Amino acid sequence: MMTMPIPSRFFLRLLWLCFAALALGACQSPPPAAADAQAARRAQVLREQGFVQTGDGWELQMSGKLLFDFNSDAMTGERREMLVRMGHALVGVGVRALRVEGHADDQGSPDYNERLSLRRAQAVAQVLAEAGIPRERIDIRGYGASRPLVIGTSEAARQENRRVALIVPVQ
Repeated sequence: MMTMPIPSRFFLRLLWLCFAALALGACQSPPPAAADAQAARRAQVLREQGFVQTGDGWELQMSGKLLFDFNSDAMTGERREMLVRMGHALVGVGVRALRVEGHADDQGSPDYNERLSLRRAQAVAQVLAEAGIPRERIDIRGYGASRPLVIGTSEAARQENRRVALIVPVQ
C-alpha cells in the first residue's frame, strides 16, 4: 500500500475545506445590494399605501380609508376593493406577515366593543388572506374602545375610532 507524504494529505484536506467553504458561500442570502433594493422598494410601497414607520415596523391606522359603519364589521364595495389592491401591493413587495388590530368607538359595553373590534379585524384579515397574505401569518387582535385614535364623543370622533390598524412588523 502506498502512502501519501504528509504535505500532500495536508494539501488535499485544505483543498477540501476550501471547496466546502465555497459551497456554503453559494447558499447565502442575496447580495446586500439586492436586499437593500428590495427593502427600499418595500418601504416605497408601504409609504404609497399610507403606512408610517414606527418602532414596531410599519403602521397604517386606516383613518379615512377603512372605517366601519356603526355596529358593523362588513367589508363590502369600495372598502373591500381598496383592501384587495393594498393586499396585492403588499404581497408584491414581499410582505408576508401582518398584525391586524380592530377598534371600536365608545358606544356600547366594553365586552361588546371588544368582540366587535375583533370581528372587524377578522373581516380585514380574511380579505388580506384572499389577496395572498398567508392566513397563518396574520395576527388578529381586537382592542374595543381602549385605544381611541381621536378623543371625543362627537360623531366625527367616534367614526374615526371605528377602524382597523395594520402593522407590518420589521422583517
